[in-house]
Amino acid sequence: MQFDTSSGIFKICEWLYRLALLNMLAIGFTLLGGIVLGVFPAITAMFALNDKWMKAEEFPVIKEYWKVYKQHFVKSNVLGGLILVTAVALYTDFALVQNFSGILYYLILSSSATVLVLSFIVLLYVFSLMIKFPDDGLMKQIRRAIQVSTLFPLQTIWMGLSLLSFLFICWVMPGIAFLFLGSGLTFIAMYFSKFALKRLDKYNRLPFDGRLIEERGVLHGE
Repeated sequence: MQFDTSSGIFKICEWLYRLALLNMLAIGFTLLGGIVLGVFPAITAMFALNDKWMKAEEFPVIKEYWKVYKQHFVKSNVLGGLILVTAVALYTDFALVQNFSGILYYLILSSSATVLVLSFIVLLYVFSLMIKFPDDGLMKQIRRAIQVSTLFPLQTIWMGLSLLSFLFICWVMPGIAFLFLGSGLTFIAMYFSKFALKRLDKYNRLPFDGRLIEERGVLHGE
């Protein structure tokens, strides 16, 4: 008896197997890095493998995961450090703002909220951009992430809603979280990011020297 490997059911099962395996690898390599130093390289490696699978590439999964994990170990942990520092700063701001009143209260609250939104937007794209442009500096990739979100606001909103919906499903059904939490989130983010990355290829990388582009009715100066 032969299975039709081109059928929709087979493809779904294949992706479920891939994502479950990827999630287990992420857990293992996170522990390998002592959790603190392992989690962000593990996330980056999940993005890289999801990207390759979406391109229908064939490769040894564990070997490729280890390769990407090592390649992006330092940069991923620098990004992780920035994320943790930003999170602590935002938590402190939101805790202290309760002690202020009047115009100062609204100024601090609005500035903290702006940083929170920008940080969330950066997280949506920055790991995908690290895979797309591995040789670029981290700050350039962060600026590019903000720029891409401005070019594609509706996509950014849909990506955020999809990620939050998946997180809710994982919260309701912990079994799904154990098998697919990390790999599922990175798959969703990479899936939405690929549209923007294809558009970036059109411009042969976006410039960051103050010259911006006009795209989709949004003026970015020149």
